[in-house]
Amino acid sequence: MTICFWNEDNASEAARLLQVIAHPKRLLLLSILVERQLSASKLAAAIGISQPTVFRHLYRLEDLGLISINSSTSSMTFAIASPETVELLKVVKLALAG
Repeated sequence: MTICFWNEDNASEAARLLQVIAHPKRLLLLSILVERQLSASKLAAAIGISQPTVFRHLYRLEDLGLISINSSTSSMTFAIASPETVELLKVVKLALAG
C-alpha cells in the first residue's frame, strides 16, 4: 500500500520552496550560513555578488522561513532559521551524491 504525502496545497508549497532554493547563489548563501551567521556585506563578498543582489536573495529565503534576520542597533545579520533547513540542504547534497 502506498501512502500519498502530497495534496494540491502542500505540493504547491513544496514546489515554491524548491524553486527558491534552486538558484545557485541562494544555495551558496545557505551553505555559508550553515557555518555561521553573517552580514549581507560579508555574504556578498563571499560569493562575489553585489550587496543589493544578496539582499534580494536573502529576503526570498527569509520569506520561506529558511533563514532568520537578526537585527541590533548597529548591524543586521542573517542565520539559518532551523535545523530543518540544515537537513534539507543535507538531503539535496545526498541526492547529488547518488
